[in-house]
Amino acid sequence: MEKIQETPQTYCGKTVEEIQAMRMQHGRLFIAIVKDEKDVFHAICKEPTLQVIEASQSISKTSEAKGAIMMYDNCVVIADEAIKNSDLLKLQVAAAIGEKVASLQSSVKNV
Repeated sequence: MEKIQETPQTYCGKTVEEIQAMRMQHGRLFIAIVKDEKDVFHAICKEPTLQVIEASQSISKTSEAKGAIMMYDNCVVIADEAIKNSDLLKLQVAAAIGEKVASLQSSVKNV
């Protein structure tokens, strides 16, 4: 599998400055990291909207894989070539997007 060489300053071939510019266009971004035996791949993702979450859940009722790929298609801003060319890696990125959503915490406080 072909992978873009990464330095601590780049992900998916993008510099920190380029990623910052992407934030202006896409809002909050995060990096999904997928490991495949000895290789590590990255995808820069935007947070899913409520519409994307609802559509993905609806599609997942008949096909979980299609729902996951729909989430990938709507949330990934840029990904390493290996991810773009592998459905299995795409599914792992979609799982990472789900983990990001699930990792958010909320609390309430009486006023």
